[in-house]
Amino acid sequence: MRLPGVRLATLGLAALTIIGCGSDDGQTQGADFNLTVSERTWVDTSRTLPRTPQRELRTVIWDPATRKPLPLLVLAHGFGGLPEKFDAFARAIASAGFLVAAPAFPLTNQNAPGGHEGGLGDFLNQPADVGFIISRLLEANHDPGDDLFERIDPQKIALLGHSLGGLTALASTRKDCCRDARIKALVAVAPLVTLFLNQFGPDSIREGPPTLIIHGKADPLIPLQSSIDLYEQIDAPKFLVGLTDVGHSEALESQERPPPPARGAAEAATLGFLQHFFLNDPRPLQALLDDLAAGGHLIEAAS
Repeated sequence: MRLPGVRLATLGLAALTIIGCGSDDGQTQGADFNLTVSERTWVDTSRTLPRTPQRELRTVIWDPATRKPLPLLVLAHGFGGLPEKFDAFARAIASAGFLVAAPAFPLTNQNAPGGHEGGLGDFLNQPADVGFIISRLLEANHDPGDDLFERIDPQKIALLGHSLGGLTALASTRKDCCRDARIKALVAVAPLVTLFLNQFGPDSIREGPPTLIIHGKADPLIPLQSSIDLYEQIDAPKFLVGLTDVGHSEALESQERPPPPARGAAEAATLGFLQHFFLNDPRPLQALLDDLAAGGHLIEAAS
């Protein structure tokens, strides 16, 4: 169902009502929280893989300073990505009351030993990396001696993947080989689907958690049509946001402050979607989608 475009306030005003603002001193002041950024390295020795017999996963965590359990958003970077490339985006999401964590995948991150260019085939191992990180975070959540003790609501875990990370996220939520039932919501940003998703098996991707797909209409690397086709293949609830005049990465990786329109739209859409399903309030998401449609962006939604 295509949502009708209506004349509402600009997206920038909508985004300002949802997200907090950053500071330049390493702490981010959101609407209600101070934000700290920390780093942990976990090593998975449970899988015997030729190139990575021990899979070291450096993970950056953006943590609002509140003691109540929070929804968790895990970020999966693309080919040649890094957790740090999500920084401004992650700060905005965390400042709205989410714990955000982003691992560096062993062979596809920008700083992979020998260069990430030779590590593309490792995408088949990345869904298990996501599951491993979620398990480590939940272990910390149950450890009274850990700073993350009782900080995560285990019933409110979401996964966002960009490009190759979007492929990882789809496999983690919609392929029988890799499906992780702990993930309750999915955001796929310009996901790499064509020719690759079937490498996880021929089974259907129709069933899965509520899904938001974000894709730049001017993406020179992965055409918008691939996300339109993906949207048609999956069951509701599902949402598609095609961002006008936006390319492949700037919606997530721009570090400008205040956020440029592309990142502001991605932040607002992600927060509206997550708050819709984790806080059970449909009104902000509907208003946001209407606002995006009025701004000329492609909007499809099915509940």
